[in-house]
Amino acid sequence: MEFITIILIGCLVVTIFDALGSILSRILKFKYVWLTFGSILIYGTVALYAAKHGGIIWGVIGSCIVGVFDSTIGSLISIKLKANIPEDDVTNLDITPKLVISVAIFASIIGLITVLLFG
Repeated sequence: MEFITIILIGCLVVTIFDALGSILSRILKFKYVWLTFGSILIYGTVALYAAKHGGIIWGVIGSCIVGVFDSTIGSLISIKLKANIPEDDVTNLDITPKLVISVAIFASIIGLITVLLFG
């Protein structure tokens, strides 16, 4: 599978996961933040597949790209679908460069750890 295909599939999975998670968190009244564990699994899976394509660096880059997508488009999806996010945290969910960079670094670290442990 090509690197671009892996990234596109990762972004599609993030989109579906964020949409379903947002709706379910609202309906079932659980905090949306609990879905972070699912995002971690997505970042790690993308990293593993990308690393098989081109090595550890490609794995980290792949998880980083999906993390950036999640912090931008994923955040917009959760806001538009009215995920169960406490009022205090909604203001922290503004899509800022700080948020995007933080999630990109977090996703990269998750990708690196995943590839080192399971790659």
